Amino acid sequence: MAALLKGLLLLVLVLLLLSEVKLSTSLYKYEDNQVEITFPSWRAEAPWYYLKWNPAKEEFIHRRGPGS
Repeated sequence: MAALLKGLLLLVLVLLLLSEVKLSTSLYKYEDNQVEITFPSWRAEAPWYYLKWNPAKEEFIHRRGPGS
């Protein structure tokens, strides 16, 4: 079980390293906080997976790219 968990965490780490992650934060305006992930980073115009989350605007967008 520990080997499975270790392998899963390693896979998530590799996926994040191959992704473009944009993290916008603000201590003063809650509306400016958001996370945007594009995977893979070398296909920014047509990514395989795109995620955008803004908790203040209750916005959660995720799209799978072509061929998925």
